Amino acid sequence: MSARSRQAAVVVCAALLAVSGMSATANGQTSATAEPSPSSSAQGVRNTLGKRIPGYWTKRRMRAATPEPIPAVTSATQQTQPSNLLPGRTVEGTLPQRKIARTGARSAPALIGSRAERWYGQGNMPARTIGKIYYRRNDGTPGYCSGSVINAGNRNTVWTSGHCVHAGGGGAANWFSDFIFVPDTDNGQEPQGRWTWRYANTTLGWYNDHNWSYDIAAIAFNPQPLRGNLQDWLGSQGYKFGYGQLYPNVYAFGYPQDGFNRTDFTGNDLWYCTGSTWRTSASDDRMNMSNDMFHGSSGGPWLEDLQVSRGWGYIVGANSHRDVDANGNPTSIVYRSPNHGDGAINVYNDVTAH
Repeated sequence: MSARSRQAAVVVCAALLAVSGMSATANGQTSATAEPSPSSSAQGVRNTLGKRIPGYWTKRRMRAATPEPIPAVTSATQQTQPSNLLPGRTVEGTLPQRKIARTGARSAPALIGSRAERWYGQGNMPARTIGKIYYRRNDGTPGYCSGSVINAGNRNTVWTSGHCVHAGGGGAANWFSDFIFVPDTDNGQEPQGRWTWRYANTTLGWYNDHNWSYDIAAIAFNPQPLRGNLQDWLGSQGYKFGYGQLYPNVYAFGYPQDGFNRTDFTGNDLWYCTGSTWRTSASDDRMNMSNDMFHGSSGGPWLEDLQVSRGWGYIVGANSHRDVDANGNPTSIVYRSPNHGDGAINVYNDVTAH
């Protein structure tokens, strides 16, 4: 694509996705844009972003939404990548939060490690900033993932995983659509309302190659008429991108429907694990932690330095994928996240500019 064509594609994306192509990040390293689909209908996308989304997401359709399936990690998808952590390229988001009124919700239970437990802190941070992302897949079926509000200049950004916005393997037709974010949801309740999307992005490493090392995404949402900006209403989580993979105490959150040797998840409520993280190998910079959540928790944040008394920490990763057998069942308790280095920085910079 010529430089002029790339510039034109960015302009189109800025116009509330007048076509279905969105910008992406080349192999998690440098900015580029995906080719817009010639068959996209500009008017149809505008209608989707405006009037159609609230009507599409009926309670019945939300109940029918299924977690995003995770394909088996094969030699083709588990590509060994050079580190996308460049010396000196670190970004840290610090956030003096506005004070959120407490609602008397039950406090979180004691930490118990890699076996997930329910998080009983609804109405307070961090639960206020974490929620379910619903979307319409490229095949028309309703799906959901997890995600978290991240501190951003546009004050309306949610952090998640690449496979929660695009099917992977290339193609503008493989973008998902009709995203809504339902924060702090619990068993169908929506105490903080719904936010509708205006822009989404992932890395080209995920977009083109289905590469789990770059399974990173973010979505910009629209303010609500009464509540205003997402971040101003709910608060947000900070972020540390480019700090490596070793953290002694991380909280992982999500809305799992199944897990490793678990049958008690439903996908309807917020769960969490805690533990340390480690790098996969010297030649593979993916992050790992012992965490028994699975489908539905995808995109849920890994928070470092989370202090329950203040309710926020720093996003350093997100639930992404794990090794499974031929039937799609997890083979170990190890859950993986892409390293949040340059790929995360580039996605963050692009989406938060919208």
